[in-house]
Amino acid sequence: MMVYGRAKSCLVSSNKISETSSEDKHRRFSLDCVTEKPMTSSPSRLKSLFAGIGFGDDYSDDYTESEDEEALISGTGDGVEDASEETLKMWNTLLDNWTDYCTRPPELVKLARKGIPNSLRPKVWMRLGGLTDADITEKYIHLYDESILYECPHEQVIIWDLNRTFPGNEYFKEGNDGQQKLYRVCKSYAGSDQEVGYCQGLSFIVAVLLLHLEEEKAFALFSVIMKEYHFRDMFKKGFQMLQLKFYILERIIEDQMPDLWEHFQDHELNTHVYASQWFLTLFSAKFPLGLVYRIVDMFLSEGPDTLFKVAVSLLKLSRNELISQDFEEMLKYFRVSLPKRFMNKKQGQKLLSTAASVKIKPGKLAVWEAQFHQLQDEKRSLQDPIRRLEHELKQSMETNHRLEQENDMLVQHLTQNQVNMRHQLDELEKRNLDLKRDLTKMTSQYQEVVDNNTTLSAEILRTKNLYHSSLIEGDNERARHKLTIQEYHSMCRALEERHEKEKQELNQEVIEIKAQVGGKAIDIPSEQRLRELEMELAKTKLCLVEANCKAQEYEHKCTTLTEKLKHYETGVLNQLKAKLNR
Repeated sequence: MMVYGRAKSCLVSSNKISETSSEDKHRRFSLDCVTEKPMTSSPSRLKSLFAGIGFGDDYSDDYTESEDEEALISGTGDGVEDASEETLKMWNTLLDNWTDYCTRPPELVKLARKGIPNSLRPKVWMRLGGLTDADITEKYIHLYDESILYECPHEQVIIWDLNRTFPGNEYFKEGNDGQQKLYRVCKSYAGSDQEVGYCQGLSFIVAVLLLHLEEEKAFALFSVIMKEYHFRDMFKKGFQMLQLKFYILERIIEDQMPDLWEHFQDHELNTHVYASQWFLTLFSAKFPLGLVYRIVDMFLSEGPDTLFKVAVSLLKLSRNELISQDFEEMLKYFRVSLPKRFMNKKQGQKLLSTAASVKIKPGKLAVWEAQFHQLQDEKRSLQDPIRRLEHELKQSMETNHRLEQENDMLVQHLTQNQVNMRHQLDELEKRNLDLKRDLTKMTSQYQEVVDNNTTLSAEILRTKNLYHSSLIEGDNERARHKLTIQEYHSMCRALEERHEKEKQELNQEVIEIKAQVGGKAIDIPSEQRLRELEMELAKTKLCLVEANCKAQEYEHKCTTLTEKLKHYETGVLNQLKAKLNR
């Protein structure tokens, strides 16, 4: 019960958060929790958490305590570190073997603690969030486009936060593309989660994601962080879950660093003064981007307990400095000196190594959570019943008002969907009629093609028969001509032989006659016969030439007829193919 006695004082101070719960204070809770003085309910005490808070230009190699009282500009440092080839090879091997997004590889946490290579962060972060390209296409792009159209009651708060978010990063300078994307993602999420809407600080987490991911993917992963990692629970029901985290952090400090806890109690330094911005922005508002990326790596791979591990590690590394300081000095240290300390890369690595070694037993977390709820119940029982009932009535009215707004939006959305579905149904019915008409037309065309096909098939068959009969007739005619030519050749040869024989006989007779007359030249009556034979031979040769000419003419006619038949058959086939294609 010693713990109870010590815990009540810090719980009462943190419960001041919810005493004046209203929609406006709900949205500005993070401002109240980080003012330089203990928080009060006076509106004049509200200061912006984010003005003038940030990081230095880049990491340095050595750390020295700075006397500069100015806080570093938020969003400074590119956070890009070259990964070795061996590291890239290990990560690529892991990604190649990581096919089931629902089951994480056993070596993932160990590798993530060493840092995810910047070139692979987009891909690894999406897988750690269990998001596939199909999820983005089928779910989140539609939700993103739909939610951005909602009338957002927090739009002005989002606009105010644009210039406060990472002013040290060129991508988010006023008028740049980064601010436009930041506005759209924050507004879309507020529209998709109307119970939480938008709270200051969320823009820092969105900005970290936008430095690595496309707009729609950043929205999808931010939605997963808020819902699957239960980050949104800290912004619900008067920040009850955030108060629980403060209470657990105090118990961890008391358990692991009792001297620092006593020092905080002596100076009345409440946990929300320094831890609210850490938790609500996932440590992204104050620290160098390189360190922020590593914390997000750890958060996505190990879960929400990373908040406690990093917070405890920050306090452990700052323990000696904090114990020697008073209240004002500690506020300055948290605001100025602590962020500057982690401009040193070695200090950042030391912080992450310490966070990895922090052990938080689930059993103790359950006990502390039970204690917190018991203290809350005791506090409510000690309240004035009328005031408590008025507070509950006010909360119920606010809840009812919110539900009515959500109901109105759902009715409007349902009506719009019904109208859209009616239009779509009309379009589909019209399309159906067009398709039916097209089907009827195509059926008629098909039947026409079938009929044409039958007709053309018959024509082709007749053409083939004609072609074959013509070929047979041509072959027969060619054979007859060939036989005739052979007969002429035989007759010519016989005539030539006869002519030659008779010529020889006549020559012999001439020789004999010349011998008888003593060589005197005389007219030989047989010369007339010789000329007649020569004329007969000439006529025979002429007949042979005429027969050859006729044979060539018949062969030419046969060739022409064959070509015409082939050309006709090709034309018919092409015509049939054209009709079938139509």
